[in-house]
This record gives sequence, C-alpha cells and structure tokens, in this order.
Amino acid sequence: MTRRLLAVTLVCVLVLASAPLPVAAHLNHVTAGTQQTPDGTVIVESSFASNDGYLTVQRDDGGEPGEVVGVTSIRSQRYRIDVGVTIDESAWAKWETQPVHIVLRRDDGDGEFDPDEDPVVESFGSAATERLTVAKGPRAVVTASETLRPDAEGTVTVRRVTLPETGNLVVQNATTGRTLGTTALDAGTHESVTLAVNATARADARVLLTDDAAGESPMLAGERPIETNVTIAAPPVTDESATPTPPLVTTPSGTATETATDTPRPTETTGSQPGFGLLAGVVAAALLFLGAGRR
Repeated sequence: MTRRLLAVTLVCVLVLASAPLPVAAHLNHVTAGTQQTPDGTVIVESSFASNDGYLTVQRDDGGEPGEVVGVTSIRSQRYRIDVGVTIDESAWAKWETQPVHIVLRRDDGDGEFDPDEDPVVESFGSAATERLTVAKGPRAVVTASETLRPDAEGTVTVRRVTLPETGNLVVQNATTGRTLGTTALDAGTHESVTLAVNATARADARVLLTDDAAGESPMLAGERPIETNVTIAAPPVTDESATPTPPLVTTPSGTATETATDTPRPTETTGSQPGFGLLAGVVAAALLFLGAGRR
C-alpha cells in the first residue's frame, strides 16, 4: 500500500513539474523604462499583482518613492502590459525632467486609493517598484518582454517602439556595452519590431533608441537614455547535421509595423493556462487508482 501511494505521489509531482504554471504563480512585479511623454501618460511595461490594487507614479525623494502624482487601479491575478498611468494635471503643468518611481500597491479593501492606507506590495522581501526618468516632449518609449528569445536565425522581437524622429533601435550588452543588434526606424509607433542580435549566451541587455546605428548617440530624456532593460536568452541549439523540418506556418519577416496612433493599449492575459486540464485529469486518475487499491 505504501509503495502504491508513493508511486501515485511521484506521478502527480512529475506532472506538476512539467505543466505550465497558472497565472497565480506569477510574482508581484512592475517594470518600466526611461521615456518621454507629451501628455503626462507614463507607460508601464508590465505588472502583476496577486491582489486588487494600484499602480502609482511617485516623485523621487532621495532615492525613495515620495509624493504620489498619478494613480490607476489594477485587478488581481492579471498580467498587464503597456499600461498608461497619467500624471495629475497640476503636477504635469509644472513638470521638469526628473526621476520617478512606479509603485505597486495593494488595496486595503475599501476600493478607494489612499496613499497612507494602501500598502506597497513586496516581492522577495523588497518593495515592488521601478525607478525611471520621465521627460516632457514628443513620445519616445520602448517596451519589450522581460526576456527576448532569439529564434534559430538569431532574431528577437521588441514589442513596441515609439520615436519622434528617424532613428535606430539598438540592443546592447548591459555589462560590456557592446552593440548586439540594430535596425533603422522611421518616426512613429512600431509594433513587433524584429532585429538580429549577435548573442551566443544568456546576457543582461538594454534596448534603446539612438540617432546612430552603432548605438553611441542615444536619444535622451534629460541626461538618461530612453531605454528598457531585458534579458537576452541563449539562442536555441541547432544540429547542423539534422535534416531541417519545414515550418507548418510561414509568416512574413518584416521589421516593423507602423500604426496611426501612439496611444498605449493596455493588455491583460487571463484565463486557463495550457496543460491545466491535463494536470487535473492525471491527478483525478491517480486518485481513482489509489482508491481502487484500497478495496
């Protein structure tokens, strides 16, 4: 009987390890990069909260979050990308280029934001915040997934790029400063921008807007480059001796798609995760098997 129970337990553990984790397994976090905005709307690249709460824009006070100058509510268990948080009109009217903090806060249960009552969310013992510089001017911002994964050809995709004039999107190694890839872009908003990167191993990287292809003249918000931080995943291992299998679906490899507006479009990912139904089925079968063994 003990061996039967152990076998069933091992099956369940193996299935849990192989199945994708549900949304609830996301960690509380917020990411955003230095940017320029014409109307005070700050673009938050991504956020996840385990409870209903708020994203706030707060002035920098000696390196720590200070006065709240913008807020938007968020729902629990939602992974959101490219969320706009607008700075209050009174603060924006006198805005000068400065560092701010995007802060993730939990609602205390009354459904109304109160900076003194709604606590800052923590992740791994630290406050879930992001410090960046915000400047007033034509919109210039880059948003991307936290991890860029090169395909077999070494190409990565950056989610969204807005630049006020013709320039370049550049990926650089964050440690060495070496330029890994670059592509030229016209002024405007571009989605799903693809570019080849020369990366042979996993590395921290920065994705920035520049005037030159070499990445030596970045576009600035004050004195800070307009950029975002990412991780470049190791490229896939390919077996050159193997016979390549043609893809089932072929898609165009265009470098960018320009849209008519630069208004951010918040996105949420919700619903069931792949593999969860399979997991539930296997666990149920294991329990039935265990019950049969007791008879």
